[in-house]
Amino acid sequence: MKYLGLAIASVGFAMFLSGCGAKAKNLANESRLNEAYFVNTSSDEEYGYQPEKALLLGGFLFGTDSQDYHYIYFNRLRGPSGQEVSVKRTGSCCGFKDENLPFGGGMLDLYELTYEGLEKPVVVYVNLYRFEEPKAPQGFILL
Repeated sequence: MKYLGLAIASVGFAMFLSGCGAKAKNLANESRLNEAYFVNTSSDEEYGYQPEKALLLGGFLFGTDSQDYHYIYFNRLRGPSGQEVSVKRTGSCCGFKDENLPFGGGMLDLYELTYEGLEKPVVVYVNLYRFEEPKAPQGFILL
């Protein structure tokens, strides 16, 4: 019985140590993420802010490689100091023709973006039919 208690205590201690190691590993990964992955802010002041320079996020047509990329994009988008961004779809506008699309064209979606410290929300234009490696509009960063 004495040895059973010792065995249980040893297993508990080992589990405690492995849990601490995992936590330290996660913190190291977060630190590396913060240092290495602030990327791709567009140098174009109009990128995302004008219909003809919409964010090409794909993600609308099921079965495409970028089917859900617009969700990932908005989850990675941050304010210039890393602030979390609130995203609200406000509607559609700006029909365009594209013979490569099933219906011969599409509409752009409008998204309102805000973060703590931003004076007033900004609106970006998003094309959910086409995809290119996205960048953040000026005033934002991507993680």
